Amino acid sequence: MLPRGYSEARKNTDNSVQLKKKDNNPEGEAGEQAPGVPEDRRQKTEDRGQRTGTENQRRCLAVTGKGNRYRNEATMYRVSDENRHQRRDTKNMDIDTAKIRFKNYLESSGYAASTIECYSVYLGYFLDYLRKIEVMDLKQVTNETIRTYQLLVADMAIAEETKGMRLRPVKRLFGWLLDTHRLLLDPTEKIRETNRQNRTLPPVLTVAEMRLLLEQPNLSLRMQIRDRAIMETLYSSGIRLNELVQLTVHDVDLKDKVLHIRKGKGNRQRVVPLGSNAATYLKEYLKNIRPRYAQKNKQQRRLFLTDQGRPVTGNSIRTSLFHYKKSAGITKTASPHSFRRSCATHLLQQGADIRYVQKLLGHRHIRTTQIYTRVYPIDLKETHTRTHPPC
Repeated sequence: MLPRGYSEARKNTDNSVQLKKKDNNPEGEAGEQAPGVPEDRRQKTEDRGQRTGTENQRRCLAVTGKGNRYRNEATMYRVSDENRHQRRDTKNMDIDTAKIRFKNYLESSGYAASTIECYSVYLGYFLDYLRKIEVMDLKQVTNETIRTYQLLVADMAIAEETKGMRLRPVKRLFGWLLDTHRLLLDPTEKIRETNRQNRTLPPVLTVAEMRLLLEQPNLSLRMQIRDRAIMETLYSSGIRLNELVQLTVHDVDLKDKVLHIRKGKGNRQRVVPLGSNAATYLKEYLKNIRPRYAQKNKQQRRLFLTDQGRPVTGNSIRTSLFHYKKSAGITKTASPHSFRRSCATHLLQQGADIRYVQKLLGHRHIRTTQIYTRVYPIDLKETHTRTHPPC
């Protein structure tokens, strides 16, 4: 039962709404403007009504799940806000802030920790140079500034590859600033790094020296059986040190005698073969040595472990190789990368196709692999004479 007076109140309300509608309608039945109502006021009233209707429609569609277009508009507005924040970042491009953000970019892009550390060190030299010339904003760096720094690096008594490393992170930094719209011009444009094709490689171990080095570990000791497996793997597959320490037990296929490199340089994956000696010592290590080491850390899946169950590090491998080289009486460098260079050089000496060596080493460009063809040009010439068919 309706309360007393409800019908009268409802009737009065309806009459008031109808009168208000008549007042808000300045046009008559023929669409003519009612006298006494300005044109701009009528236009403002219509615009306000359209805006109100649009807002109501947007809310209804959002509630019913049919507001994809308006959600897309919201995304567009959010992207515009982000672009506005990026434009705001360009106002403050101090060198310290840029270095931190560039390092975060390298980490999020999947660069190796060693590469990030190397870039940070050599980029620090450039930023120190900017401080000396009192340039604290990267927007003030010009092409002339970079060329002057390049001349200073060229006069240093350091290796050519080290000179290139002084400039490489600088070019990467400004390339990143350009890609993220923090700078409009790249001051490192037309600045060339050291030509890597003209660099000379350190002396490579001969086959006899490599055989002598591989025989140094004492196979009566568990730790040195592991070291022999590491050395055989490095020499057989030619993988990088960082790729070796990242291997897991699931990356070894002893049945097919291959290794699956899942975290190669630039996040590229490849499969490399294992020689018979490497497969033999890996099998011995996985069967008798690793299970003992893994008892202290049963959740660890890395392939090569210490006696405490922790993954081996690059520094520990370098130290072990140095001691084995010293005990063998070898005066040449015997670093993990020496095994990689020796592997490539010995394959080329035996007549292996350079394309095969490129895939084995994981080089993106063949010109990087061609460096090894200058190590023993006489041997390669003899191989060509022996294997090329006469015309």
